[in-house]
Amino acid sequence: MSRKNRNARHQSIHPLNSNCIQLSMQEVEPMKKLHMVDEKSGYEFTCLSSIALESDTSYQRPIDAKRVKKIVENFDARLVNPLKVSNRDGHFYVFDGAHTLAALKQVHKFDNFMVDCMLFQGLTYEDEAYLFALQRGESKEVAMAARLKALLKSNDESAADLRRRTEEAGFQLMTSRSSAKGRISCIGKLWKIYNNSPELYSDTLSILMEAWRGEPWSLTANIIGGVAMFVQVYAGEMNRGRLLKQLSGVDLATLNRLKDDNSKNKDYTYAFAIFKLYNKIGGKGALMPYGLYDFKS
Repeated sequence: MSRKNRNARHQSIHPLNSNCIQLSMQEVEPMKKLHMVDEKSGYEFTCLSSIALESDTSYQRPIDAKRVKKIVENFDARLVNPLKVSNRDGHFYVFDGAHTLAALKQVHKFDNFMVDCMLFQGLTYEDEAYLFALQRGESKEVAMAARLKALLKSNDESAADLRRRTEEAGFQLMTSRSSAKGRISCIGKLWKIYNNSPELYSDTLSILMEAWRGEPWSLTANIIGGVAMFVQVYAGEMNRGRLLKQLSGVDLATLNRLKDDNSKNKDYTYAFAIFKLYNKIGGKGALMPYGLYDFKS
């Protein structure tokens, strides 16, 4: 450990002074400096006892022990951000900063200490889940599977629409890895396609199901991305029946043999394989590669 980190670990995490208030689980002192977020909620900067802080695991991802270990090893008290805490139903739920709190507990080596917080009043359960899902800034962006889970808990319209379109195509969303037939766990790729165009998302999943019936090998991020890229580039030119006919008898080994490995864009490599399959029979309706080449680099 560097001298800087050794010194930082000996610094007081937060001096216990008159501005720090230790709140019980039953009552909160009246707010004196409330910053309004909207007409229903507001927050103030204050201190809370670590023993009063908890997480709502119904929308939060599990604590990553490796991430906590890294925070502890590089700990510098001057860089600790306030936790974001919601006072809901007499509980103090940490919806941004759970890993920081876990690290602080290891640094302190005792349970009861004071923690800098942004204490929110008036947030609902759905508000907390939504804010957790949209974490940005200095903290690690929430992993996409955890983000989807939280957005669904918050009744987010886009997340609900993504799930609806996925299920209508015959697939099931998974927030943990799965190799079962018809189950998709590459949530980040799905979000990317959906945010490009919900209609493109539905078309992509429909083609995947009709061509390969949900076989696990066809539901990896790059193959899904390759199908989406092909559909996006050739939406106004391709013949859907021809595409499905050319894909239906194809397996992963064939796609891997045809894909272009001279590109860092892995979606493109599979889109190129699909392009070659589509044009294999030649004749009228064959596609030109130029639009697809734009994605090669």
